[in-house]
Amino acid sequence: PSGEFALEAGALILADNGLCCIDEFDKMGVDQHALLEAMEQQTVSIAKAGIVCTLPARTTVVTAANPVKGSWDTRLTTAQNLKGVMTEALLTRFDIVLTMRDE
Repeated sequence: PSGEFALEAGALILADNGLCCIDEFDKMGVDQHALLEAMEQQTVSIAKAGIVCTLPARTTVVTAANPVKGSWDTRLTTAQNLKGVMTEALLTRFDIVLTMRDE
């Protein structure tokens, strides 16, 4: 080991010009904020350990998540059902949102 830092590509960078599927999105936590730039600008910016760069992330993102209460409440809007699962800013980055209910 030389003591130098190396940059390793994550899922969005590896899926450049492709598809990145994320299951259990509701359990992802604070890492969700990393998707904001990628979904809007199609890039991922890095500024860590002396490494500063912007990498392409021209990636289609498909996610699956459970609603905040565990089941869909038809009285609430999509944003209300997903409040606590993802921010409204992130929700607006998706071109289409489909709901699948177990009835």
